[in-house]
Amino acid sequence: MTLSVSDITTDHGFDLLREDWNRLVDRLDVPSPFQSWEWCRAWWKHFGSGHRLRIVVFRDEGEIVGIAPLHQRRYGPFLGPSILAPLGWEDHRRKQGITEQNELLFPSSHRAGLLAALSSWLEGRAWSLALIPGNQMPPPLEGWAAEKLVLLGRPMWSYYRSLPATWAEVVAGLGKSMRDNVKYYPRLLERSGHRTTLRVCATPADVAAATPAFLRLHQARATSGASVAHEDRFRFSDRRAFLMEVGPMLAAAGKLKVGLLEVDDSIVAAQVWLETGSTMFIYYSGFDPAWSHFSVQLVATIECLKDGIGRGLTSVEFLRGGGLAKERWETSKRLRVNVTLARRPALARLLLSVPRIRRGLRLRGTSANPTGAYGTHIG
Repeated sequence: MTLSVSDITTDHGFDLLREDWNRLVDRLDVPSPFQSWEWCRAWWKHFGSGHRLRIVVFRDEGEIVGIAPLHQRRYGPFLGPSILAPLGWEDHRRKQGITEQNELLFPSSHRAGLLAALSSWLEGRAWSLALIPGNQMPPPLEGWAAEKLVLLGRPMWSYYRSLPATWAEVVAGLGKSMRDNVKYYPRLLERSGHRTTLRVCATPADVAAATPAFLRLHQARATSGASVAHEDRFRFSDRRAFLMEVGPMLAAAGKLKVGLLEVDDSIVAAQVWLETGSTMFIYYSGFDPAWSHFSVQLVATIECLKDGIGRGLTSVEFLRGGGLAKERWETSKRLRVNVTLARRPALARLLLSVPRIRRGLRLRGTSANPTGAYGTHIG
């Protein structure tokens, strides 16, 4: 396989990639709406200001066989380090972005050759640090790129499970505590005389109309003072604007839905999820704290899962983080890490040993030797 490589640095060039981009996403081991053209294009529109688009396109005999969806940003004054990072990595120097999965669009059938071609592309470009997302352990880097490896990101566990044909089978496979919970709380609402309905918003217009309710309930959950703290991930206006745009866009492609749990005709909980193929991706949620006694958020998730099973979905991704809250669904987990390369590894290791610089660059993890083995903990 002889690959040709080109850079896309304009919005127009980005727009022309839509069909090939989504075709590659469908060929990934875990096709993800977070890697879809729609998600990445909207992210760039809302969070790309001040940065440079650096999408790397790989062709084999004219056919696009891989895309590295990158952008270039600079930290600090004009002489600060230049960082190559994936689209969706973070927005405006906040601790963590709202893109739950980052990955190179490298199908497994071409992955080794594409990584080698990316290494050659990096070797011929100007940058200080390059963040390569979503690698398995150990990171599959060879040659020049392996020699530039300076940081292994903190391990990220994401949780997933298959969905059987019926909700009864899901319940039967849960541990006793969770099995009791998913039976008890819906019945508690019923015994208390409440009528419960899940309204699934799937069209672009319905998703647009439902998103403000989700945002309100998401904020209410975060500010409720509950024993388990939840951050309001959409407290920033640009994040809300992003969701208001990308939600209907993905809904038009059948890739995003909003579930609104109504109790006695009042909306008390909301769950956003995304879909690709036969897989649903449970995203952010929210609920009215006045109804916390009834665990309405759990009830909303239950009803969303029932909806997916009823439409023939066969797996669910609970995404990263959360630990016990996701393990209680009898999930399996997948380990991924980001890796950071440095043009000048020795200097980068020295700089990354300074806490103030490390915090400013938002790079956390462990240092690595050129073979990818773990080294001294620095984050």
